[in-house]
Amino acid sequence: MEKKIIFGALGGTVAGMIVASAIFMGLLGGMAEQWMKDNQACLVEMNPMFWIIASVVQSVFITILFVKLNIDNFRSGAIAGAWMTFFMILWYGLFNVSTFKAYTWGWLPYDLVGNTITGAIAGGVIGLILGKMK
Repeated sequence: MEKKIIFGALGGTVAGMIVASAIFMGLLGGMAEQWMKDNQACLVEMNPMFWIIASVVQSVFITILFVKLNIDNFRSGAIAGAWMTFFMILWYGLFNVSTFKAYTWGWLPYDLVGNTITGAIAGGVIGLILGKMK
């Protein structure tokens, strides 16, 4: 079981980071750059190691849940990953929009859609890996 969790989490991390980069640095890059300019006073230089660690933590959590829920194919992993991510980001977004001036209602839909797509792809990859490791 440990091997499944390790490989599932690694696959989910890599897939999630690639998709998130494509969405948030590629498709929404201009918006993100403008947001950073507008909120420069509250930003620090991002250390990519923490982004990697956070991605691994989330992937380990989702992989453990998938193992316990017997999710073992791309389709069910993508559906479960999308729903899990949607609700995690909805909670996170509502918390942030109510407590931080830099996180606005206008950014929340983009955050929800981008992260839900990312969670679906990463969840699908995790499900696919778990199915292959039976």
